[in-house]
Amino acid sequence: MLMATMGRRAALAVALLLVCSLTEGIGLLLLVPLLQAVGLQVGQGGLGRISATLAHLFSIVGLQPTLVTVLAFYVGITAAQALLVRWQNVANARLCYEFAARLRGRLYHAIAGANWLFLSGSRSSALTHALTGEIDRVGTGTYHLVSLVATTAVTGVYVLVALRVSVPITLLVFACGGVLLLAVSRKNAAARAEGERASDRTRHVYGLAIEHLASMKTTRSYGAEERSSALFSRGVEDVADAYLGSVRLQADSRAWFEVGSVVILASLVLLTIQVQNLPAAAVFLLLFLFARIMPRVAAIQQNAQQYVNLLPSFVAVVALWRECDAAAECTGAAVTVPSPPLERAIRFDGVSFHYGTIDDGFGIDALDMEILAGATTAIIGPSGSGKSTVADLVIGLLAPRSGRVLIDGTALRPDMLRSWRERIGYVPQDTFLFHDTVRANLAWANPVATEAAMREALRLAAADEIVTALPRGLDTVLGDRGMRLSGGERQRIALARALLRKPRLLILDEATSALDGENERRILDAIGSLHGALAILIITHRLASVRGADMIYVLEQGHLTEAGSWDTLTAAPESRFRALCLAQGIAFDERAPAARAV
Repeated sequence: MLMATMGRRAALAVALLLVCSLTEGIGLLLLVPLLQAVGLQVGQGGLGRISATLAHLFSIVGLQPTLVTVLAFYVGITAAQALLVRWQNVANARLCYEFAARLRGRLYHAIAGANWLFLSGSRSSALTHALTGEIDRVGTGTYHLVSLVATTAVTGVYVLVALRVSVPITLLVFACGGVLLLAVSRKNAAARAEGERASDRTRHVYGLAIEHLASMKTTRSYGAEERSSALFSRGVEDVADAYLGSVRLQADSRAWFEVGSVVILASLVLLTIQVQNLPAAAVFLLLFLFARIMPRVAAIQQNAQQYVNLLPSFVAVVALWRECDAAAECTGAAVTVPSPPLERAIRFDGVSFHYGTIDDGFGIDALDMEILAGATTAIIGPSGSGKSTVADLVIGLLAPRSGRVLIDGTALRPDMLRSWRERIGYVPQDTFLFHDTVRANLAWANPVATEAAMREALRLAAADEIVTALPRGLDTVLGDRGMRLSGGERQRIALARALLRKPRLLILDEATSALDGENERRILDAIGSLHGALAILIITHRLASVRGADMIYVLEQGHLTEAGSWDTLTAAPESRFRALCLAQGIAFDERAPAARAV
C-alpha cells in the first residue's frame, strides 16, 4: 500500500537508499588502500584482489593510491554520503508523514461516505481514535519500516565486503548472529500482542475522554467528579502499562543482542588471530566491518520489533476503511444525477424499515403517507413510534427494506441522494453549531451565500435580533457547540442555516421539544410565516406545535393509526390523537368533524 499510495515519493526513497548504499560500499573499499598506505600488508586472497582492483581504478584516472590521495577520496566520499544520508532522512520523513496524511484523508473520506445506518451504529470515539492516534502510530510504524529497509541495505554492503575479505569467518559470524537473531525474534509475537493491547486501551481512553468531557455538567450535578477522574485515571494507567510492556520487550531484546554481539566479536578476534592466521590488515578490516555490522543488525531487529508492535494500528485502520467502503452510501459519478424538484408531493408507498429484525419492533411497517409540496405536514406519536425513522427515510439517510419513497412520482434512488439533499433544510433536536462565527456556521448550508442572503434567512427565522445583539454581529464566535447562545437562540440560528439553502422541504425533527414555551412560540411563528412557500415536515411529540398543520399523521409502534387535520382528529371521541391531546392538557373545539382512522 505504501508504494501504491506514495508513488514518486517511494521511488525517490528507494533510489536514495541504493545510492547511499553504493557510497557506503565505496567508502569501505577505500579503507583497503588506506591500510596499505600506512604500511600494513594487505596480503593475498580477497583483500589482495580488492587492493589490486582499486589500484587499477586509481590508475585509470591518472592517480597513485598514496596516503594523501586515498584520504582525499575517503573524505570526499564520506562528505557526499553525509549529504545523501541527510537527503534520504528528509525524504523518508516526508514519505512517512505524507503517507499518514493521505491515509488519514482517505479514511475520513471513507467514513464521511458511509451510510447513516453504519455511522449511527459506530462509536464516535472509535472513529476519532482511528483518525488520530491509530494513524499517528501507522506513521511511526512506516518510519520504522523504511528504516528497516535502509539499514538492511547498508548492512548488506558491509556483509559483501566482509565476504570478500574472508568467507569462512564471515559465514561463521553470521551463523552465530542468525542464532542470536532467532532467539531474540521470538519476542516479536509478544511485541505484536503488546501493540494490540496498546491500541485497544488507547481507543478505550479516547472513548472515556470524549464521554466524560461531554457529560461534565451531569457529572458535577451528581458530585461524581472523583469517580469520573478515577475511571479515567485507571484507563490512562492501562495505556501506560501497555506501552511500558513494549518498552520492556525492546530493552530486553537490546540487552540480549548487545551481550551476544560482544561474544561474537570476541570469538572473531580469537579465530582470525589464532586459527585463520590472517594478515593484520585483514584482521583490522574485519574487526572494523563487524563492529559496524553488529549495531546495524541490532537496529534491524529493533526496527522490526517496533514495526510489528505498531502493525496492529495499520490493520485496525485498514479494517475500518474497508468497513466504511463496504457501507458506502453511493459511489462514482452517479451522485450527480438530479432528483425531482418536489413540485407535487413526497409519497411513502408501503415503506417498511427495521433496524434489527421485525420482531425487535424498531422502525416502521408498511407505511403509506403523503407530504404535499407547499403544505405543512406533522408526524406525531410517542417515543419509539418511528417518527425520526420517517425523517431519515425522507432525507435518504436510510433506505427502505421494502416499499418506495417517491418524489413527484419518481422513486428516490441512491444516485439522486446528493441532489435531493440539496433541496432539504434540516433542523434536528440536538442543534450542532461549530466553534466558529455566526457567518461561518450559516455558510455550512450555503458556502456561496451573500451577507444579504444570510440576513434574510436570519429574519425569516426570527433570529436577526439575536445576531444584532452579539458583540461582533455575524463575525461573533459562538463558542463550543454554540454555548454563548441559549437553547432557543441556537435553534433559531439552526433554522436560519436551514433556510439559507432555500430548500423545497424543511424538516423540523423534534426541533422545539427542549425549548420553553416562549422560544417554541417564536420558532413556530417563524415557521408559520413560511407556510405555502415550501413543504414543511414537523416531527414532534408536543402536540400544541402542530395545531396549524395541514395534515397530521399519528404513528404508534411503527404503524400509521390516524391521519387528518387538527380539527378532524380532535373531534372523534375515540381518536388516539384526542387522547394524546387530553394527556398533554390541550383544549380543542368540540364542534370539529369526525376523524379518519387509518
